[in-house]
Amino acid sequence: MRPLLSAEMLKLSRQPAILFWGFLSVPLVALLFKLVVEGLLFVRLGRQGGDDVDIFLSAAKSLNLSGNSIGQLIYAIGIASVFFLEYRHATWRVLVPRQPRVQLFAAKGLLCLMWLALGLLVAAIGDAAINLGLSVLKGQGGGPVFSGASFVIFVAAFGVALLELTVLTAFVATLVVFFRSMIAAVIPAFLLAIGSTVLQLYLGADADRLPLPSYAAQWMRDWVIMGGSPLAGLTGLGVLAGWAIILFALGVYLFSRQQLATE
Repeated sequence: MRPLLSAEMLKLSRQPAILFWGFLSVPLVALLFKLVVEGLLFVRLGRQGGDDVDIFLSAAKSLNLSGNSIGQLIYAIGIASVFFLEYRHATWRVLVPRQPRVQLFAAKGLLCLMWLALGLLVAAIGDAAINLGLSVLKGQGGGPVFSGASFVIFVAAFGVALLELTVLTAFVATLVVFFRSMIAAVIPAFLLAIGSTVLQLYLGADADRLPLPSYAAQWMRDWVIMGGSPLAGLTGLGVLAGWAIILFALGVYLFSRQQLATE
């Protein structure tokens, strides 16, 4: 498995545009937006408005970008590019006879999750750096707060965000395998994300009962960050885990049944 993962890492490193725009652009743009907003507030208020900032809690809230519809569209493009690479260059016929198909599929999925996790860490570390920088500029007010309880919340929020992106990875990977197309995988992933938002706007609280990944992730975030209902949070965990397991199993099944001798 390690040689396969190393090979996938090498292939992705040779495509820096996909690596940057597909996996790192979302957290970097989110950080840039926060920096601009906080900078404008600092210019407007100067050293005033000095509430203490909980560094870990703020970093935990920054991980909500995993549920952003546009962010998921960009992530879906990056994930689809990884899985579609062998179809585009017709290189499956070289890989399939040498390695088990489960490992080939898992290596690509694990590669995506590693870079998605790194992107989440970039968002969290950047958010902490911005808050620390502002606290230095403000002087006495707005000092940073480091809390052990908030660190636990941050770790839990990181797990929620990564699990939500795991579902996205499984969904996109399965669609790429089924359609052998990148566009046919990206568009449904985006429609699922934006459709969840539209349903929530039209149905209100009734939509929250639907077992959709974005709703389940929000149940977990409400529980972890806002102190919401533990039952709703655990239900969200079950829904997300169910989506991930079923989609990955379906993707592996479809991949194992494909005729790839000429691909």
